[in-house]
Amino acid sequence: MSRSQLLVAGTRTVVAAAGVFAAAAAVVSVRFRSGPLDLTLALLAVVFLSVPVVGAAAARAAPANPVGWILLTSGVFLPLAIAAYEYAQAAFAPGSTLPGGSWAGWLDGWPWVPALAVVPTVGLLLFPTGRPLSARWRPVLWIGCGVVVAITASLLLGTSLLDFSDRPNPTALPGSAGELLQGLGVTIAFVAPLSTLGAWSVQLRRRRTTDPAQAQALALVAPACWLIPASWWGAIVATAATGDSVYALPAQALAMVALAATAWVAIRRYGLFDARLAVRRTLLYGGLSGCVVLAYLLVGAAAARVTSAAVSRPLAVAAAVLVALPLRDVLARAVNRLVYGYRDDPYAALARLGHRLEDAAAPDDVLPAVARSVRDALRVPHVSLRIGDTVAEAGRSRDAPRGEFPLVFAGETIGVLAAEHREGEQPFTAAERRLLAGIAGQVAAAGHAVSLTRDLLRSRERLVAATEEERRRLRRDLHDGLGPGLAGVVLGLQRARHQLTDDPAAAAAQLDALTAQTQQAIAEVRRLVYNLRPPALDELGLVGALTEQAQTLGGITVEGPTRQQHLPAAVEVAAYRIALEAMTNTARHAHASHGLVRVSIDGALHLEITDDGTGLPDGYRAGVGISSMRDRAAELGGRCVVSSSPAGTQVHATIPLETP
Repeated sequence: MSRSQLLVAGTRTVVAAAGVFAAAAAVVSVRFRSGPLDLTLALLAVVFLSVPVVGAAAARAAPANPVGWILLTSGVFLPLAIAAYEYAQAAFAPGSTLPGGSWAGWLDGWPWVPALAVVPTVGLLLFPTGRPLSARWRPVLWIGCGVVVAITASLLLGTSLLDFSDRPNPTALPGSAGELLQGLGVTIAFVAPLSTLGAWSVQLRRRRTTDPAQAQALALVAPACWLIPASWWGAIVATAATGDSVYALPAQALAMVALAATAWVAIRRYGLFDARLAVRRTLLYGGLSGCVVLAYLLVGAAAARVTSAAVSRPLAVAAAVLVALPLRDVLARAVNRLVYGYRDDPYAALARLGHRLEDAAAPDDVLPAVARSVRDALRVPHVSLRIGDTVAEAGRSRDAPRGEFPLVFAGETIGVLAAEHREGEQPFTAAERRLLAGIAGQVAAAGHAVSLTRDLLRSRERLVAATEEERRRLRRDLHDGLGPGLAGVVLGLQRARHQLTDDPAAAAAQLDALTAQTQQAIAEVRRLVYNLRPPALDELGLVGALTEQAQTLGGITVEGPTRQQHLPAAVEVAAYRIALEAMTNTARHAHASHGLVRVSIDGALHLEITDDGTGLPDGYRAGVGISSMRDRAAELGGRCVVSSSPAGTQVHATIPLETP
């Protein structure tokens, strides 16, 4: 697993842990509530999930920036501390038999330091770049780190618990060492002034930055940053008035929530941390955790209400778990579908591709539909298909790295499928590459079918155009050649008729001229007929007609069936024209001493024309003759291949015969 995948999995796990702790805090608060404060803390644990969501987004977008990790840590530990506080309060209540009260009180103590004290003392000084504003601020940063360490040591190793001072700390150091560390708790008084300096540093960053987007982002976040020192100064007043620091917790937590909310807006609007995509995905998974927590609470409360007091607690927990776990699986699949498409369901991706192909009405719609289907199936930003000279795209390209997958049909690479990596992610996973390779196989078949269809359409267009051109030529020849000649014969006959009685000699001369003119018309008719279909094919057959032409050209031998074969007219004419063009090229251009034409029939007509000439020149381009040979074979579903070697030129043509 790559570093980026580990990072994604780790942040997702931490956010899920925060959701679990928030659910536990809410359940414990509702179950053991003794006043309005407990319900407030339960609601606060759930609302505080916004902090780890934004922290996870920042950590994924900028792993080297400690700000995201600080927010992520804070979001995990506050619900844990609330859950532990509520349980310890119930366990220490008179007459309670709940076990583990001391350890619950211990968990209520030190976790609130990373939850609420690290951001005011350290996080604001580093926000949002991960570095102090300047070298002058480094002493303040070190003092903040020292205060965090001192408070944590006091809560971990001091003699008493934070919110239950009459209870001993299970991890306290013995004797004077524990008492000394307990005294370090007074360093909490530095949090309020340090948080004030941190908020001021954010304000100064906004004034000094030259990046307009960051200036707007900091202008949005700065008021929330000032809420944090305000909540701590208020906590000093509340603790002094009530003697219990827990009453200051809601204000401190809500100030953190305000910071997370404004940071989220700054991310969305101004690209703070460059985490737009990360926060979108993290919010989806955060929403998933919130839905599971809500379902757990609702089912647990309903089960506890309808059952007796003796069995309500275990039954409520069991019912909540039985509903929440399947719900989480369903919602997780839905979220994965929104973020990664059909990555985890290859069959659905291929079925979706098949439906798109079915809906494509015209060949030109097939490849764009395939590109859109692949893009939607995997939620990638851009997909392109290239088959020959045809390119189909879906989405907007960001010129990001991409994965390319060859389109192979019948062992031949006919194109390439390219998909850009998702924003902020590394190359595709092995599962995604397998899915794309499978899709590429289906796309290759579709692309080959599209290419064949287009070739067929072009061939039909050429055939129709050639037919119309032939009709135009015949019309022109008949109208401009044969027609005027026959009209002249008619006029000449009329003149000769008038001259028979008056001038028989002139009439005889006129008839001689008309005879010559009529012979020219007959020759023109023969020429037109020959162009339509050589008469030799009907008289001699294909092999005989080619033999006759070979004798005229000289130096060419024709081999084939001795008995005249009955062939379809179109096949016979196409084969004759192809062979005649090849023999003419041999006689005129090949400088060959001998040429050979072989004709064979085995369900298809095969032509092979070879010579011992100089072969084709290097870098030759097919001219009108060779292109015509290929087109004649392709029009009938066959193929014609012209190749060259040191031994000469070879022409191989195969034309399928029509079925009876």
